[in-house]
Amino acid sequence: MARGRPALPLGTHGEIWFEPLESGKTRARTWLKLMNGETVMIQATAASKNKAQNLLKERCQERLGGSDTGHLKVTSPISALMEHWYQTTGDRRPQSRDRYRSAIDIHIIPGFGKMRINQVTPWFLQEWINAQSPGTIGTTFTVLNQSFRMAVRYGLISANPLAAVDKPKSQSKEVRALQGDEIQEFRDLMKASGNETLIDVTNFSLSTGLRAGEVLGIQWTDIDVSAEVPTLRLSGQVTYSKEKGHIRQEEGKSASAKRPIQLPAIAQEIISRRREKYGDLEMVFPSGAGTYIWENNFNRWLRDARGECFKWVTIHTLRKTFSSIVADALGPHKAADVLGHSDSRLTEKVYYERNRSGVAIGHVIDGALSPQKAHK
Repeated sequence: MARGRPALPLGTHGEIWFEPLESGKTRARTWLKLMNGETVMIQATAASKNKAQNLLKERCQERLGGSDTGHLKVTSPISALMEHWYQTTGDRRPQSRDRYRSAIDIHIIPGFGKMRINQVTPWFLQEWINAQSPGTIGTTFTVLNQSFRMAVRYGLISANPLAAVDKPKSQSKEVRALQGDEIQEFRDLMKASGNETLIDVTNFSLSTGLRAGEVLGIQWTDIDVSAEVPTLRLSGQVTYSKEKGHIRQEEGKSASAKRPIQLPAIAQEIISRRREKYGDLEMVFPSGAGTYIWENNFNRWLRDARGECFKWVTIHTLRKTFSSIVADALGPHKAADVLGHSDSRLTEKVYYERNRSGVAIGHVIDGALSPQKAHK
């Protein structure tokens, strides 16, 4: 028959015994059975027996919450967790790293950076998230979720506290795009600026739905004029990040960035004209110095030329305008395809297979941007 004391259940401690010290304080000790089956000695010293016992129980709970690693401890501050996560995130686009850095430095660390990792509860996070402005929640939620998941993998905590938090629903903004006569009025304003690059980039964006960084980053090798309909496949985009500054990034915003885009006649004319002028350079839309044009410079030109009546128009408005035209004529799934939306719920719901040869948008866009149609 087995003798001795019964084995401690996982996650429990044994009898607590106390030892008076010469300093007048009391040391409390006990054996704690960890969740992995290991039994460890836990001790705490305080001014009185009750305080030592309470402190000992706290330490038992802390130890059960996780185990220390070479990089972090269970009791490390949230600021340390954030920094370690940021430094080990690996393959991230520079723009994403900028957003993560801002979320950490501006919101998370000032909010509760001094709290210990094992002190953060779902209730606390829910209250804190609810108090944040809608525009910051998305990125902040991503950073916290990935950081706490890492803490779980490290064994610092037993569960991700953010998993029990309800993410506040964001209020969707009403989509505003250029309508009817507004399209040609806007194009006339751009033409009046006399800035060839501004005119061509806005027209190219209106006729392809590309983002500013994508248009400005187009290279001649991206364009296939031998196809039945001249087609564009992006190989990169110009972008900016605090980490790398202004660069041409050899990847798009999403995995679908290299989708084929059939060029409408308006875009073909721009390409043909510019090839005669700038065909010896690598980019289609060069600066006066023969380098890539950065978005901040282009946006300044656009602000100066758009006038008070189109003060609300940005380059992204032109993308929305393109999307509205295509969706009205060909359906929203076609618009999602040509825009390169990598996660279209509508597309998945109808089991639409993406068109691998490009969506035939030429007649739709050319018709919508035709001055004759706009002035009828």
